[in-house]
Amino acid sequence: MGLPLIEDEADIRWITLDRPEIRNALRVEDLDHITSAVRSAGPEVRAIVLTGSGDRAFSAGMHTDTFAGATPAAARESITRVRECVGAVRLSPLPTIALLNGFCIGAGFELALACDLRVAHPEVRFGLPEIRLGIPSVVDAALLHHYVGLSKAKEIILTGDLYPLADFSHTGLANRVVAPAELRETAVDLATRLGAHTAEVTAAQKGLFETWLNHGLQHGIDTSVDVFAELFEHPATLRAIDDYRPAPR
Repeated sequence: MGLPLIEDEADIRWITLDRPEIRNALRVEDLDHITSAVRSAGPEVRAIVLTGSGDRAFSAGMHTDTFAGATPAAARESITRVRECVGAVRLSPLPTIALLNGFCIGAGFELALACDLRVAHPEVRFGLPEIRLGIPSVVDAALLHHYVGLSKAKEIILTGDLYPLADFSHTGLANRVVAPAELRETAVDLATRLGAHTAEVTAAQKGLFETWLNHGLQHGIDTSVDVFAELFEHPATLRAIDDYRPAPR
């Protein structure tokens, strides 16, 4: 138990946070390991699934000693590595799925928000308790209001409380909610479906999501026209069009 486990099973890369004795709390070296595992995925990998060891937690976030006694320079260095790790997940050209098997807190919650999809069981609890430590929620906590609305995001961040998944049932925060025994099978099914498309179109579509999030409407529309046309440079696009058959009704 220690650094995240990296395992390639078929065409899925599994990244398992592996400190179950501390609810898979993250240390700085874990962040670098996750970043490397995401960025080093070769063409044989079609999707990435992140999860946590055991049955108690996806992740409790950064270990509480990470920022103890830190200087501003040291705090900036640590949080920059959080940003790099979470950003690697969000910006990966591959589809990413968070398999949430328990507490999903702090930087662990940010990792889950950075993933494209989330699979959870009904007892998962979420929270951003940083404010209770005298520090703000940052990095991909900036995405939270897109999932749950600004008012609820402010409540979650400003209280630092933990919230049951049921509080987000109307938001789609979890794409699939299943029994604990069904989590892995559900994640594999989603990863297989997402990974079945051409690598080129998945990367392009994910890039457009970033454009739509970060720029205005007209810029997003204009960029999407360019991206659409550029995909026709790839033989894989033309093959996919030739091979496409509508699903039977």
